[in-house]
Amino acid sequence: MRQVSVISAVSAVTLSRRNRAKRRAVSPEPMTIAEWWKNRSGESIRVTLSTYAGRNLIDLRTWYMTDGKLVPGKGFAADVSRLLRLTAALAKAEAKARQFSLIDEGL
Repeated sequence: MRQVSVISAVSAVTLSRRNRAKRRAVSPEPMTIAEWWKNRSGESIRVTLSTYAGRNLIDLRTWYMTDGKLVPGKGFAADVSRLLRLTAALAKAEAKARQFSLIDEGL
């Protein structure tokens, strides 16, 4: 029976993950998924999918007006592999907000 050292097994798993990451599909350019106005000052909130440094990202960011055009401001970006966890957290937040009547039932 052939024995494989722990180090070589870990190396094989790491190599497998690297190969999987290399085969991952990438977005040729950012895709805007949703956008809405935050306030009357011309700020908007934009949700995009993009690729940066070979990583696929979900980006939630405030955009603001300067010199007549929208430019990115503060926000949050995470690897898309975290998207399911993020959507679950947002669903919990929505349920709590509805429970305490913080948002209308019709929305």
